[in-house]
Amino acid sequence: MSKFESSPVAKAFQKSVDNLLPDSSKLIAGISGGPDSMALMYLLHRFEIDAVMVHCNYQLRGEESEKDQRLVEKMSVFWGFECVSVRLDKEISGANFQAWARDRRYEIFSDLKEEFEADFIVTAHHQDDQIETILQRILRGAGMQAWQGIQPLENQLWRPLLDLSKSDILTFVEELNIPYRIDGSNEESTYARNFLRHNWFPELHNFFPGWRENILKLPRRASEYELMAKELLSQTLNDGHSLDFDSFKNLPELIRPVILYQFIQREKAGVDPSSSLTQIAQQLTELQSGKAIQLSSKYEIMRDRDELVIRKTAGSTISQVVIKREDLQDLGAVYGVQFTIEKYSSSYESEALYLDLNKLSFPITVRQWKEGDRFQPLGMEGTQLISNHLTNRKISSAQKSEAFLIESFDETVSAVIFPHNTSDDQIGTVSETVRCSSDTEKVLVIRNT
Repeated sequence: MSKFESSPVAKAFQKSVDNLLPDSSKLIAGISGGPDSMALMYLLHRFEIDAVMVHCNYQLRGEESEKDQRLVEKMSVFWGFECVSVRLDKEISGANFQAWARDRRYEIFSDLKEEFEADFIVTAHHQDDQIETILQRILRGAGMQAWQGIQPLENQLWRPLLDLSKSDILTFVEELNIPYRIDGSNEESTYARNFLRHNWFPELHNFFPGWRENILKLPRRASEYELMAKELLSQTLNDGHSLDFDSFKNLPELIRPVILYQFIQREKAGVDPSSSLTQIAQQLTELQSGKAIQLSSKYEIMRDRDELVIRKTAGSTISQVVIKREDLQDLGAVYGVQFTIEKYSSSYESEALYLDLNKLSFPITVRQWKEGDRFQPLGMEGTQLISNHLTNRKISSAQKSEAFLIESFDETVSAVIFPHNTSDDQIGTVSETVRCSSDTEKVLVIRNT
């Protein structure tokens, strides 16, 4: 048996091909030039898989970025692949760049997948990426269902190296003399993943031996949790498509949001409830027959006598709307205002609000404000009660109840929308947390209809 055939990397790749990849699949492969993606390119070559190599050059590191591109192009020719290099230019730094770069990269992959009539996009995500993803989700407060991490095959995105560690891949490329390049910016601790990788992980190795293996057990625990939740859901369902109201109400308070989440996912895959799922579950127990609570721009959950059902919004009175980023493309009016994504420029319309799109955490929630809600108005250092802000803008007590707000997924208020235009023609106030700056590329614009 050759060194290649005996390698754990080749064996893991073969297993993923056999279990997940249909025969005669054509792929779009994201290749940066680093050891992980070059190992992926070599594996695609050795297993004779039809693929197009795609390299995104962000031109951030001068000649070093050019060398990355030349390596990918050279090895693509050497190993018999077609290669597409895309040069991108963006003067932005920090987390904003990371979010923009990822979004742009996957837009390019998706466009090329369609152009080349490919079946899947393949990336070189590995076990270390999985650990970082799970930790980030835990630290950001994601529910247990999110602890399952990233999946090896998900929405036509194939990750065949997900069970392999970074060290496995480095050993593989060194033993087989596969050329690769190291991005020096990956050694900086500027971004969340690199902070974990370079600041936390070395200390975790010292204080908690075996912590990696324990983190990698969490996806299985999360899967067990999901299976139990689905079993509880089956005991609460009426006919498979509605919840029994009394059964749901009699569940322990801590269990209701879990069952509600599973019910939403079962009935309308892709409908993301807001971060206040606990609040929605409580509201449902007090909901009168014939009344509904909004789940997204298109769906609501309604009580129909002894049942809770999910249905498309019929244009009735809205209590709250949850909007995913992709919903904004064809979203109608919400609370009498229109949302559009536009390229940022230095000119502003006086009767519109401009929010930096990259500073919003999606999905966002549009809802009426309630007592105790606070936000940081544009230009202020501290926060302010929304009730006080409306008073300061000379909005009468009778009209205050008609005001509403835009809430990011992280539960920070991004904007307050007034019930009518004020004397200075403003429809609302933007939060300091989403203000536009010289780094802003795209904005969420809010206008009256």
